[in-house]
Amino acid sequence: MLVYFLWMQQNVKEFFVPLRPLAIRIARNAHGNKTGYVFVDFNTEEEQQKALKRDREYMGGRYIELFSEERGAKGKPSEKGSGQIWQRTKKDDEEEEDLSESGRLFVRNLPYTCTEEEIEALFSKYGPLSEIHFPIDSLTKRPKGFAFVTYMFPEQAVKAFAEVDGQVFQGRMLHVLPSTIKKEEVESYDSAGSSSYKKQKASKDKANSLSSHNWNTLFMGTNAVADAVAHKYNATKSQVLDHGGKGSVAVRVALGETELVQNVRRFLLDHGVSLDSFSQAAGERSKAVILVKNLPAGTKAKQLEEVFGPFGSLGRVLLPEGGVTAIVEFLEPTEAKKAFTKLAYSKFQHIPLYLEWAPMGVFSGPETKMLEVEEQKESEEQTQKGIFGKSDALKEMKEEEEEEEEEESLPGCTIFIKNLNFSTSEDTLKEVFSKAGVVRSCTVSKKKDKTGNLLSMGFGFVEYKKPEYAQKAVKRLQGCSVDGHQLEVKISERAIKSTVATAHKKQVSKKQVNSKILVRNIPFQATVKEIRELFSTFGELKTVRLPKKMFGSGTHRGFGFVDFLTNQDAKRAFGALCHSTHLYGRRLVLEWADSEESVESLRRKTAEHFHGSEMDTFALEHAPIQPTSPPPCCLCVD
Repeated sequence: MLVYFLWMQQNVKEFFVPLRPLAIRIARNAHGNKTGYVFVDFNTEEEQQKALKRDREYMGGRYIELFSEERGAKGKPSEKGSGQIWQRTKKDDEEEEDLSESGRLFVRNLPYTCTEEEIEALFSKYGPLSEIHFPIDSLTKRPKGFAFVTYMFPEQAVKAFAEVDGQVFQGRMLHVLPSTIKKEEVESYDSAGSSSYKKQKASKDKANSLSSHNWNTLFMGTNAVADAVAHKYNATKSQVLDHGGKGSVAVRVALGETELVQNVRRFLLDHGVSLDSFSQAAGERSKAVILVKNLPAGTKAKQLEEVFGPFGSLGRVLLPEGGVTAIVEFLEPTEAKKAFTKLAYSKFQHIPLYLEWAPMGVFSGPETKMLEVEEQKESEEQTQKGIFGKSDALKEMKEEEEEEEEEESLPGCTIFIKNLNFSTSEDTLKEVFSKAGVVRSCTVSKKKDKTGNLLSMGFGFVEYKKPEYAQKAVKRLQGCSVDGHQLEVKISERAIKSTVATAHKKQVSKKQVNSKILVRNIPFQATVKEIRELFSTFGELKTVRLPKKMFGSGTHRGFGFVDFLTNQDAKRAFGALCHSTHLYGRRLVLEWADSEESVESLRRKTAEHFHGSEMDTFALEHAPIQPTSPPPCCLCVD
């Protein structure tokens, strides 16, 4: 029975006169507020039928609805939410989830002016959220008034269910219920002709499509690379993959992939895409921009618009030359999420689509229209002459500044500082020591306590750009007072380490000091000849060395060293091959090799590998060097 919120039991009794109700129960929510529903019990079924005849009559000017409780729990005591008119009737193929296991809530009666960010702010008070599904109308682009909220931990969903249900949000009283899911159909794999493995693998891939470990931004399938190379050079695919031709087929495909990756990167930069955002593997992901990978060679942007367009309004659709990787932008995050869920691992033409959420801030500039190169040259040739000259000069200046910043630290540039106040911050320390010269970096060594908070260890390191600045700091600032503590300062050979812990290590962790490149993850079937053929494309080589195993088959150990004749050729090869080049299906990982390794550096590397703490490294650094040779396992570094 639906009644007015302010009416009492007496009003309900007067409404049913001359019938005499046996009991009247007013439904209330978790906060004790009336929900507007009343349960009225009668002695006999005959009295109940007479009472139901007053359905749709008025009580004090209010429209009243009456219905039998059999519509709800079939004679059983109704639980919270059962028999309530706002609860959607479950279909035959749906079942209610156990909230303590699923952690998924259904929220309705939302204001039509609220946003997904406001819903997230409301429910995130009770714990971290894993997903918010906020449907919008396809025509008006306005919310439909309900949402699904999934918590990372189900017990927090139970708490939110009790607290938010009945709460007033932007002038509306929210109704929160456990969500419903479709019953899983029991598939029979025993029938003839059915491929249970393919179906199970497809469903597993689709379920794991949102997992970050599946993401490889510049992935290009070998088949698509071969098609793109054949199309570009007016050849057939069989000619590209011909074993009887000159050179190795694996190297040929790897160089083709490298060229495509370079073209993709150049195209994305020209269209306002920030490539730096892709290097942050553990960074936050966009909710409206999707990376589309594993496309067939020669795919057109119009074809992608036809595939993604039915799911919502599209913004930018960027498809570089070759058509194997694209960026699709949706105007509404809800529509992007729907497209991602439906199209992940779905067949496009004859191969599955690999989708990935683009990093946050993937677009560094406003939307620009995609013009044909020839038209752009004809219309803007005269006006761009002066601009290109200025931009080239600015680009050269910027490159020079970056090269200066990336110069290898000279010995004697780092000072070690002791007796720091535990409350002294890195900003305060940098402000004090910048009086002696230009500071490159400043670090206060910290460790985690039992609660996970970082606590100062009472010492730190300051790295200057020049050794004379460090000498000046030792002379001038020895014994200076900072936050009530007199500091002890001396020169240290330790390189500044970053204290920021990341989930993924950066691929390029070293800086170029010579022309030698360390190549890791080399396939075991690759030969020295193939490595030489791959790298000789970028310049003349001095040596190519693949260290072999001491015992067993005598094959190489999966890494090698490539030494160029000049630093410029080495830098060009490193820049081209470090992004996403695969040889025999394995991605090559490139690092700059050290020019020489001393006993001290080998000991330091071993200590950092097994211990990794600031204090262990410092203790080993200042320990006396014993006149013994390094362990045999360390002699293969170079």
